[in-house]
Amino acid sequence: MKTPLILPLALAVLPLSAQAWDLRLEAPFAQGQNLPQTAVTGSGSTSGSLDTGHGVIFTVSHRIVRVGPVLKFEWNAEYAQLQANGQIQQGAGSQASSLKQSGLGVGVNAQFWVPFTGFAGELGLLGRSQSYKYEGAGSAQDETIIRPWLRAGLRWVLPFPGVSPYLAASYQEPLTRDKPVQVGSAPNLGSYLDAQGAGQEFQRLWTLGVGISF
Repeated sequence: MKTPLILPLALAVLPLSAQAWDLRLEAPFAQGQNLPQTAVTGSGSTSGSLDTGHGVIFTVSHRIVRVGPVLKFEWNAEYAQLQANGQIQQGAGSQASSLKQSGLGVGVNAQFWVPFTGFAGELGLLGRSQSYKYEGAGSAQDETIIRPWLRAGLRWVLPFPGVSPYLAASYQEPLTRDKPVQVGSAPNLGSYLDAQGAGQEFQRLWTLGVGISF
């Protein structure tokens, strides 16, 4: 009788919760908030949009504790770089705009393994401190923003002998963020952006990536 395929897969997956280190590289697809329709004195109606952006996230994780073969808790540290481009419509004309956020993050993560499948669900909390830069219509804002983010993910381990590469996907969003504000009047768009503050933040992102555990 032939050995079922699930047996070697199970033997490969069960030790995964015991592996201590994890390296992951992800491509994020970040989405920013849109500027609201706002009346700005001397310029008419102003609005703006940001396309779904791009960037890179590199994460290093290490096991804190494991509970049997199905549950593992870990800490992680990351470097993230996010960017999105868009347009500002001011009166009859439009000008390019861009949003960039980059910096470090630290957090904790839980992995919930489905026995004998190679699949795991993940739920994590991450604190990101990022350099923020928004540019539009000749004006710019630079500051540092610190936000807690929630991450929900899924991974699938590829059954290679001796190593544990995997594919990963996740959805992430900040638990707190500034909201774009309505400005009744301002002498120019620069003043409008000053009043806006860090309202033009990334409000959610999806990621696809690859990693390896050892």
